[in-house]
Amino acid sequence: MVPQNQLELFRDALLRALKAARATGFSLSNLEIALRASGFRHFAPAELEAELQYFADKGFVAENPKSHSLANRIWRITAAGVDDLEKRGL
Repeated sequence: MVPQNQLELFRDALLRALKAARATGFSLSNLEIALRASGFRHFAPAELEAELQYFADKGFVAENPKSHSLANRIWRITAAGVDDLEKRGL
């Protein structure tokens, strides 16, 4: 579980990982690796999915459409997500 006082940092790390991947995006497993490499060791996959849905609702991330392997979802950052990071100097 991500402690409440680290949630903003977790969200920033998530957006920054997606920004690094740009148009190709990342799968959930790739995002887990990126977040763990950023120092977040104690979070559940369900928490990651909840944050992705939060950002999707805000228009900051979107799912990359796929023609096969639909269960292996790929997420990418949107222009709104990039703009948010850049406004904050991230």
